[in-house]
Amino acid sequence: MHRRFQRPAAFRKAIGVLPTLLAAATIGVGAPPASAATAPIVYSVSPNGQGSTCSTTAPCALLTAQTKVRQATSTMTTDINVVLADGTYRLSGALTFAPAAGDSATGGHTVSYQAAAGAHPVISGGQQVTGWTQASNGLWSATVPAGTDTRQLYVDGVRATRASGSAPASLTRTATGYTTSNTTLAGWQNPANMEFVYNVAWTQMRCGVASVSGTTVTMQQPCFDNSTKKQYGVNADLPSYIENAKELLNNPGEFYLDKPAHTIYYLPREGQQMSTADVEIPNLQNVITGNGTASTPLRGLAIRGLTVAYGGWTSPNATDGFSEVQANMRLTGANAWQYQGSCDRFSSTDPGTCPYGNWTMTPGNVTFSYTNGLTLEGNTFQHLGAAGLQLGQGVTNSSITGNVFTDISGNGVEIGNGTDANPTDVSVLPTGNTVADNWVHNVAVEYTGGVGIFQGYAVNDTITHNQINNVPYSGISSNWGWGRTATKTSGNKITNNLVFDFLQQRSDGGGIYVLGQEGTSLAGGLVISGNVVRGAGAGGGGFAIYTDGGSQYVTMTGNAAYNNNNSSMGGCKEGTTTPYGDFSFTGNYFENLTPNWPCGNPSNATISGNTQVSSSGVGVPASVLANAGLESAYAGVAAPPTGVAPTNLAAHKPAVAQYIDGSTAQLQPESQLTYATDGDSTTYVQASGQFRWQLVVDLQQAQTLGYITVGMPQAHFATDFHVDASTDGTTWTTVGTVHNSGWGSVPVEFSTSLTARYLRIVADKPDNSGQTGDQMAISEISAYAPTQGGSNTALKTPAQALFIDGTQADMQPNSTPALGDDGDATTFAQASGRYRWSLQVDLQQPESIGVVSVLMPVDKYATAFHIDVSLDGSTFWTVAHRTDSTGGTTGVQLDQRVSARYVRVIADRPNDSGQTGGQMAISELAVYGTK
Repeated sequence: MHRRFQRPAAFRKAIGVLPTLLAAATIGVGAPPASAATAPIVYSVSPNGQGSTCSTTAPCALLTAQTKVRQATSTMTTDINVVLADGTYRLSGALTFAPAAGDSATGGHTVSYQAAAGAHPVISGGQQVTGWTQASNGLWSATVPAGTDTRQLYVDGVRATRASGSAPASLTRTATGYTTSNTTLAGWQNPANMEFVYNVAWTQMRCGVASVSGTTVTMQQPCFDNSTKKQYGVNADLPSYIENAKELLNNPGEFYLDKPAHTIYYLPREGQQMSTADVEIPNLQNVITGNGTASTPLRGLAIRGLTVAYGGWTSPNATDGFSEVQANMRLTGANAWQYQGSCDRFSSTDPGTCPYGNWTMTPGNVTFSYTNGLTLEGNTFQHLGAAGLQLGQGVTNSSITGNVFTDISGNGVEIGNGTDANPTDVSVLPTGNTVADNWVHNVAVEYTGGVGIFQGYAVNDTITHNQINNVPYSGISSNWGWGRTATKTSGNKITNNLVFDFLQQRSDGGGIYVLGQEGTSLAGGLVISGNVVRGAGAGGGGFAIYTDGGSQYVTMTGNAAYNNNNSSMGGCKEGTTTPYGDFSFTGNYFENLTPNWPCGNPSNATISGNTQVSSSGVGVPASVLANAGLESAYAGVAAPPTGVAPTNLAAHKPAVAQYIDGSTAQLQPESQLTYATDGDSTTYVQASGQFRWQLVVDLQQAQTLGYITVGMPQAHFATDFHVDASTDGTTWTTVGTVHNSGWGSVPVEFSTSLTARYLRIVADKPDNSGQTGDQMAISEISAYAPTQGGSNTALKTPAQALFIDGTQADMQPNSTPALGDDGDATTFAQASGRYRWSLQVDLQQPESIGVVSVLMPVDKYATAFHIDVSLDGSTFWTVAHRTDSTGGTTGVQLDQRVSARYVRVIADRPNDSGQTGGQMAISELAVYGTK
């Protein structure tokens, strides 16, 4: 069955203007109007195109159009546009561009491959898996061709996870593998399919099993030696878990490929229909490649508005495995642990090989080398099994702008590499490239030591105005070469990026992470300026902006860092003889003004003129916050799909403040009654003189109500309050009571719809004791009509508990995910084994959401959490953070209403420290919206 690939809604919105511009270019419309002589040549293509006319009425196939382009470039006098209609373009081999084949533009013109107006074409390296049948145990299976190998499977655009779980016996490490406490593993089928996964500090290593006999497990070499004997970095010991065994296939969303039997098994998530689902596995590693030579680079290529999807990478299944050093750089080959990346650092008699850090990069599913003037704009890179985009040797003057990188197994973007630190021929280094206004999120989902943007050795490259969020390790990693080696790196800039929710799984990284020598002076060194780094996860260790081993010649100015649970700046020098320093850190806005130098102070470091700000960012200039991240022209790239707001029946209605006896209350200075219904959550009304007071809102006519929200500011809120309703302002009925409230927009849902003209919010605490929120203030009262099926649209909908890596969470005894939205505040969902987990609900259809309420027991709660939403269960947008929960009810008013089907709450703390509430439990996750 064929289904058109669905591009994320935010991306469709973001490039809404792009098809119009492309259409204008296609027909030669512009300002000034193009003459017939300068109008571009246009070849129109479609997934089912035929013939060689290549017109809008008779489109041809993509490769046919490419052939026509190749025949025309040598004599081109205008731009050439290949315009792709909607649909999926399934490739049997990589879409390849090479100057020798005629793919380069000439005469200063451009060859563009671009989406047609309103279209969302997909370049797919995948193949569909059909013919699914169900067994009595609920497993579904499908036969695949002999020789099929994959590490990924996608069901209706949602990545499945390989079957995984704990070892069925205790393990003792040996020189060649392990001994087990029983023979259970020996009885599992296909032991050579199994992979041991090691989560160690900033790395994740993966090695295959060679064989199992009795209680002896022999691991694949050289992966095992390379992962357990490294002279530098961290080494594997016992596995964190086992992956890719059929015996571990027991959770919804997991799959297993039985290669000897040519069969894929899958356990569907709730709601998935395998008889009609679009199931995809990667068929190609290289989906798009562009490769010139040093003497003849590929020139003038542009790719706009396309989605690249379903590329794979199976090298980790071989004997090298995935022996990570850092940032998805790997040791490969026999004895690499002894010779790669060591030089003479460890032994003068057995020095290893140079250059230092001679490791192997994870390849990209889209790769370019020796390419000049490349433009990648408005594309989406997703559902990929290697790195997303790799700009390799000799890529110059390229623009990577306004793209989305998500659901990628490895690094999102890679520039340069870690092997060419000090080349004789400097032209091999990427030079003069700009990576700007891209949204990089939820990458390194399989190889969790990866980063959002990796910049190896490069010259005069700029990484600017990107948004990087929800990454397992560092956001941006710049330069390379632990220790010390001479480099030709110089002139790079990292400016005005927004990095948040990094270090979600791994540790000892940074929002921005720097290694090694950057130029030969501060004037030609690395500039880090205008970036905002916030919300580090619970991975532990590291710094907001991290200048690690051998860093030299770094200017850091005008950045903001807060709410990172670690030092704002600092790093670790490499021994006493390695240069470290020549830093200028001035004019920044940091939560922590004292740098952390755990391995010794840097030399020649100027650290002055920095301003301390609060953990919530108070004190950071609004201009710094506004300028970080996507620029206005690209703001839609990361914007969640907008929802439609229901009518707020209390908006701009008159209000009265009273003491508890009904007398008129005096107000705090600069407090006004109109602030309670003015639609501005930054203003509030607050009584003066008495802790207990009440606010009465007159809706001016009787209204039928389903729920209200009571907004209270962070500094002033009532721990307990109740809501009364009246039709005449004299006779009152209590219609809702809230205990253990926090600040925010707390929803009060009525058990049945009611008719009222007047609403009264009464502070029950503060009462001079048992109160956490000072004196109640009210920033906003909102009132809404009933919605069909109840106001809480998450009630009793399908729920999942997931660990932070997306795998099914183990639950505490007598706890299930369904208890998190069952409507019973006395029950709760709580994961077991790991602190960080998420509760996700499926609203069954898209809804317009404005308020999310999280009720957590007062003895089991996350101090900090964030809320994500999604339309398809694959692309998620972070729409709110809370950093000061104390249990009870937390009502989160979203900055703007969004359209979403899936809503999840992710625990940011506990993290074994800085956490007062134990491990997060959720009694009720409630969502207030309209269908």
